[in-house]
Amino acid sequence: MKKIAIAAAVAVSALAFAAQASAAVSNFDLLHAARCRGLAASETLGKMDTAKIDAMLKTESSARELAVRTSIVNKMTAAQKEANAADAAKKEKLLAERSGACAAWLN
Repeated sequence: MKKIAIAAAVAVSALAFAAQASAAVSNFDLLHAARCRGLAASETLGKMDTAKIDAMLKTESSARELAVRTSIVNKMTAAQKEANAADAAKKEKLLAERSGACAAWLN
């Protein structure tokens, strides 16, 4: 009986850890990271390596609801499209965003 209780406690703590690990990045943070990924992939802004952020988005979004996963893809696409169509002033603003607010996600 004692072995069953210990096994159950280990299983419960493992599940709690897994739930906590996936909650480390909020849906809002994932959407922000997706925008940063779109900016990083822009040819107009100067394409960056996106392997790290792609892996994080894939891992973190896998357990999310379909609406969140769809929003992530839409946010990436919209940001990349916005960056690719940017004029000089807008390009400067997007480059500042990419090197500032997005630095944590891209480095």
